[in-house]
Amino acid sequence: MARKTKKSPAPAPAAARKSAARKAEVAGAAARNSLAHQAYEMIKSRILSLELRPGQFLNEAALCEMTGIGRMPVHQATHRLQSEGLIEVIPRKGLVVRMDSLHDVLALLEARLAMEPNVAALAAERISKEQCAELERLLKRSRGLVDQSQRQAYGLIDRAFHGIVLEAAGNKILADAVRPLQQRSELFWQLRIMPEEALAVTQREHEAVLSAILKHDAEAARSAMHAHLLSLHNRILKATNLRTRV
Repeated sequence: MARKTKKSPAPAPAAARKSAARKAEVAGAAARNSLAHQAYEMIKSRILSLELRPGQFLNEAALCEMTGIGRMPVHQATHRLQSEGLIEVIPRKGLVVRMDSLHDVLALLEARLAMEPNVAALAAERISKEQCAELERLLKRSRGLVDQSQRQAYGLIDRAFHGIVLEAAGNKILADAVRPLQQRSELFWQLRIMPEEALAVTQREHEAVLSAILKHDAEAARSAMHAHLLSLHNRILKATNLRTRV
């Protein structure tokens, strides 16, 4: 005769209510975090595009209206933006967009300028045939993405291009130092202040870097990467100056 399986006792009503309350609390926290992230992305995008201008005072009520998101998620978003240095709190005045919020972008490029030309030189000496082929494939794809409407798609290829050059350099310590800078460079692709021909210029500069690498010419690769990053630095600086004078 088959033995009957003993059923587990039903949870006590108090325990069931506590469990349901805990699940509701977790779900509520997840929803708030999601909304806070949305608010963060929306406000950050407006700061980096200069829609919210350096020196402009903000208040949470206006940010709630701008984003369509409630007070608590917006409050959490402003704390995150403050920790990243994009806004600051002025005593008795409130929130203000930092005057040097775009300076962080330029400082990031300066840091890359100090290292990535040497990365490109090492890559020219050490790159594999497979990595050469992958770089060629990437730039073939990006040639059709130089219109500003394709900025985000181009940005993905840009990050892949620089990542493969870094990998090809074959120096883990250098890679550990440079990779976080490349990852933070997503800021560039949120800036909507660049001229229409900006991606075409970047494409030509990438082609010059690749040409030097394919020839295994370390000095030419170093020079081409330096010229590329300096050009981007100067284009952002020029575009920012033009916009902030308006």
